[in-house]
Amino acid sequence: MTSQITAIVSHGTVETQPSHIYGCGDPILRIGNGGAGATGLVEALANDYLSTTSTHGSIHWICNHSRNTQLALLGGHIDLALTYERDQEALSALEGWSVTAGCAFHDHFCLLGPENDPADIRSSTHIGDAFARIAKTQSLFHSRVDASATMWKERSLWGLVDLKPWDYSEAETWYKTSTSGPSETLTSADVAGAYLLSDRFTLLRQTMLSTISKSTVFYEPMGPKDILINSCYALYSPRLPTGIYHEIDRFLKYLKSARGQALVSRFGKDEVGVPFFACVEDGFAKTSLLNGRASGGRWVLKAPDLPKARL
Repeated sequence: MTSQITAIVSHGTVETQPSHIYGCGDPILRIGNGGAGATGLVEALANDYLSTTSTHGSIHWICNHSRNTQLALLGGHIDLALTYERDQEALSALEGWSVTAGCAFHDHFCLLGPENDPADIRSSTHIGDAFARIAKTQSLFHSRVDASATMWKERSLWGLVDLKPWDYSEAETWYKTSTSGPSETLTSADVAGAYLLSDRFTLLRQTMLSTISKSTVFYEPMGPKDILINSCYALYSPRLPTGIYHEIDRFLKYLKSARGQALVSRFGKDEVGVPFFACVEDGFAKTSLLNGRASGGRWVLKAPDLPKARL
């Protein structure tokens, strides 16, 4: 473990061992990431990349949330970090122990909740108004307190209307927190009929697994600069051995190539009906999830109301 001091704070244990290994032989690359790895995107990219290279070896995926992924990079446990927090990435670059290699793909945050919408956020004028309505009606809301990118994004959205329900004892009846992971939090909220902030890939992954059925999407990104865009950036250490640096360079060129970006933009579409992610060029997913729901392992959009026939 490096002795360098950083202002980035860990939450929980920084995982150092691979969750999965793709390919055979000695590791040629160790990739750190959280949710995109859990959906299978890292596996798909790793296997496709290995099919294009003459280098014999394996790619390891080490699973941590975004800040712990950065700390795994600092500790030398991974070679390439795929993370989601620009301010933390800038901090590590300022401290001199990471280099940002640009955007790899785009994920999205979504505000989900029960179809019956007890807080009437369908009538809200913007996402801050939606959070204010949830608080005013004391409608059930599930939140992760795990220092993940999702947690920090959720808190910034509450901040739009100057609310901090995690600090209010009177909010404990409706604002429910846990340290569960993204999938467990989503499935729990779906069963309970709670609102929550989730990411698109977790929502669609659980749709594919048929673990949810009651939640719908009220807010999602409507453009590349939307507050709910959750772009993934690639980071690496400036202190790498030459051989590892060259492997990272080759992988990043593949990831940003037409082939790699095409894999990203179609990932999950055959299984769920809509893609999990958006490629760098698109900026955001053009296939909307608004007002849809999970049904039979696919995301089904609500049919528009037809005008009534005149008698």
